[in-house]
Amino acid sequence: MEFPVKFLSLQKPELEYEVSIRGETPGSTVQDLRKQIAKLGPLFPSEDILESNFTVAADLRGVSDALAKVQSNLDSRPDRNVLLRTQNLLHHLHHRLNRIVCDESTQPMFDVCDQEFRTLTARFNSMKDTASATVLPAPSAEHVVSTAPINVNVTCDRGSHNELCKIKFDGKSCVRAFVERITEFCEARSISDSKLLSYATEIFTGDALHWYRNIKGQVSTWVELSTLLKQDFGQKDYDYRLGNEIRSRTQGESENITVYLSIMAGLFSRLSKPLPEDEKLEILLHNIRPCYASTLASASAITDINTLRNHCRNYESIQARLADFREPPRRTADTLAPEFAYSGTNKNNSFNNNKNFTYRNNNNKQYNNNANANTNNNNRSYTNNFNKYNNNNNGNEKQVHALTSTPSAKPLFCPRCRNNSHNLRQCPANKDDIYCFKCGHKGVKSPDCPTCKKAKPSSSKN
Repeated sequence: MEFPVKFLSLQKPELEYEVSIRGETPGSTVQDLRKQIAKLGPLFPSEDILESNFTVAADLRGVSDALAKVQSNLDSRPDRNVLLRTQNLLHHLHHRLNRIVCDESTQPMFDVCDQEFRTLTARFNSMKDTASATVLPAPSAEHVVSTAPINVNVTCDRGSHNELCKIKFDGKSCVRAFVERITEFCEARSISDSKLLSYATEIFTGDALHWYRNIKGQVSTWVELSTLLKQDFGQKDYDYRLGNEIRSRTQGESENITVYLSIMAGLFSRLSKPLPEDEKLEILLHNIRPCYASTLASASAITDINTLRNHCRNYESIQARLADFREPPRRTADTLAPEFAYSGTNKNNSFNNNKNFTYRNNNNKQYNNNANANTNNNNRSYTNNFNKYNNNNNGNEKQVHALTSTPSAKPLFCPRCRNNSHNLRQCPANKDDIYCFKCGHKGVKSPDCPTCKKAKPSSSKN
């Protein structure tokens, strides 16, 4: 077939173009681009792609750069290999030019590139007779047909060999865990049974290596070797002891149900004789955490492990939503739709709260006003005297009782003995003693008290 393109011989800009016109995002490295084009080339041959997805200007810039490479190759007295790469690049340019659809503004630039392409092609054809390589005919402007490249898959197992040899068995660790791990590794890396058996001397160490040297003439496959390993290095009562561990392995506080069931499945798989499904389910129902009890009790009959997993996962998702629940935000001055905001008002609670708030404010206001020592008001005078008595008796060890919880109750205070544990009628003091009820001065009454007369401001007449 005429004008085939060997994609793996192209450089990075040309590979990016070939990957892009086949509808895939180009990789960042040449190695990634070659992997992409190796898959896309056979699926989308060059002759089947009739139009480019690039702009005309971008396409012509790429063509111009590729023509410069062809010019450089032809000027360097090329050998056979260089001529083959140049031929491949000319085939690539031929398909690329045929896909460009120009308009009046881009036609002059296209004509320049096309003329240069034809000139370089003619020059290349003139040099082919002196080269040792046999080249194909020069491309024409007619419809072209290309063939898909031949993809050669090269597999290197050096990395797999190095990683496989890191898995060691010395005869002292769990033999079943070792067999399970190495089987999974070989399945993932597609390592054959015979290849795995050939690595045995590098896998076994210590006592296990001595054992293998003794029995290697008796086995021909890795399966036979694994059977002997379990017989010679496995514990005789392994299933019995592992069964006890399985029945005592409850779910941890921080383990979700998915992780716990996966761990239990791994334990079940280590048994030589698999347990029936109903017995596994019974063990799991006994060993999961008690917090699932209410959910499982309200559910229908649980007949398999998948049903158990789904019910427990549903419980965990509900608990997660409950933990993340937040009360609705209150209405603020910045709320855009205040009529839809949550108010949360309660008439009874609001009334009681407002009543208590008013009472506390009135008491605080009365206390602050009485502190101003205005003797014209009896209530203020009483509070001032009360404060004065307390200030003069800081060392008094008598306990001051708290106000009653009823808002309308009047505080207890005895003006005779200056104590707030009882009122005047309940006072046990000698009633023959005379006190000033305002300041507590002994021997005088309030109107005749010299202290209160001095503190009383003189009234001014206008």
